[in-house]
Amino acid sequence: MWRKTCEDRSDTTACAGVAAVSRNRYDLATALRIVRSMETSAVRGAVFAEIKRKNALYRVVDALYSRAGAHLMQPLALFVYMLKSILSLGPFEIDDAEAVSVSSFENEWHSLDRVLTLVPDITLLRLSLTRGHLLGCRQLRAAYLMLVRAPRIWPFLSRLVRSYNFMPSARIASALAYYIRFVHLFAEDANLATAIVASNYSPEAVGLAAAAHRMGRRVIYINHAPVPANAPWVPPVLADCAILYGEAIKQTYLHRSCCTAEVAVIGQPWTARPMEWRGKVGCIGIFLTALTRADVVYELVSAIRRSHPEVRIVIRNHPVALLRTDFSDLEQQDPKVDITIGNPLDDEIVSCDFIICGNSGVALNALSSGRPVAYMDQLDGLNFDYNGFVANGLVCHVTGWDDEVYTRLKRFYQNPAWQSIMRSYDASYGGDATELENAAADMIRRYIGQA
Repeated sequence: MWRKTCEDRSDTTACAGVAAVSRNRYDLATALRIVRSMETSAVRGAVFAEIKRKNALYRVVDALYSRAGAHLMQPLALFVYMLKSILSLGPFEIDDAEAVSVSSFENEWHSLDRVLTLVPDITLLRLSLTRGHLLGCRQLRAAYLMLVRAPRIWPFLSRLVRSYNFMPSARIASALAYYIRFVHLFAEDANLATAIVASNYSPEAVGLAAAAHRMGRRVIYINHAPVPANAPWVPPVLADCAILYGEAIKQTYLHRSCCTAEVAVIGQPWTARPMEWRGKVGCIGIFLTALTRADVVYELVSAIRRSHPEVRIVIRNHPVALLRTDFSDLEQQDPKVDITIGNPLDDEIVSCDFIICGNSGVALNALSSGRPVAYMDQLDGLNFDYNGFVANGLVCHVTGWDDEVYTRLKRFYQNPAWQSIMRSYDASYGGDATELENAAADMIRRYIGQA
């Protein structure tokens, strides 16, 4: 397992490397290598460093782990993390389910909701990861299953601690834990014919997908966000079928990674609206992502306020609380600045006349909801055009604030060619989504066995 997972460094190209082990299907080694490739990337390292700066508990845990011995305490810490991971899974109360899913974040839940909307008669066992599941009635048995496997797992954990620091090791170890748990779930329940995942890189999702293929089940993938076309590495999609927002996302997988699935395009999950323009701007949104540069945000707010003292400014933090940047002083100093986190995205988008963002997939949500987007790459520490939106003509790039920004946005998004570019990212934009939804529903039914 170790050789296949961590010592073979041939995955410089995603399809040739990661998928080579599995012959274009998920298996355990492929799942672990996907997690390893994601969690050891420079971007992930920077995000974890940001989390440690903002969260004392993570700093303490990381410091204690780094001081623990590699012979006993660090492998033991990883094993405890594995136990915590599988004991957080639940609830398992639904009987006779045809499919099982697992999700961690709100946008993944929205994607899975779409599956249930398309095929409302499916019985889906929807699992999530919360501390509230730790005391569930099935968790004692799950813990026992892990404990009896500890002697076989220990050599793998010992190699992990010698190769990577805490977070990559813990994430890779948790993927193994999820795989073990889900293999047992499929073995227990013959009715579970399909796994449905909204991520192709999280430990729980690829662990579920690998377990499903190991046990002869099918895997359905539905994307929960745009695929960063200019990321250093794009995880493959080795599912049996995939439901994607649009052709541009499919092409990113084909050109930058690997996609062996049968694909249906369905458009964004949000309500598509035509682009709207105001005679006078009343509200400007600044939507943030990971690796936010706080100094740039302060400068941007000051520049807007100098030229537009009357406008309302909404600063939306990344929805993951661990990545929140404290701008409370701005809110205290200026009654027309609102700092938010976790509010319904669609509501906040439509409350703004236009939105400024960095390398965030939220740009696509805003455009689909009829709000122009100004892309300002200085807002975060990610590479320029991380998502590939500028290169493909989807978003208007601005280098900073001036009084002509809104005029430039009008000129950019009123170009007749822009709508076809937008439709390549959101297949339902500007049209009737019924035909797309019917085709996706038919495909889902075939892979669940209801057709």
